Amino acid sequence: METIEFTDEDNNTVEYEVIETTVLGGNNYLLVADEEDNAVILKELVSAEDEETAAYTEELTDSERDAVATVFRQLLDDSDMRLD
Repeated sequence: METIEFTDEDNNTVEYEVIETTVLGGNNYLLVADEEDNAVILKELVSAEDEETAAYTEELTDSERDAVATVFRQLLDDSDMRLD
């Protein structure tokens, strides 16, 4: 699986394994896991000023998180992974 590195707001590098990606409502979402296999849903935020650099956030509304989690559960249905 693909791994990607992020730089957090404190300028620390964090590595995640990309489990799955999806587009919902015109937004890109990533399901990633850290070294301890904790899964996180990230929403891509693209700046109109710099389209080559994206930022990601874990801050989603409850309804947005539920909708994206449902899509990821369906995508993972045929794999050994489970999204609780």
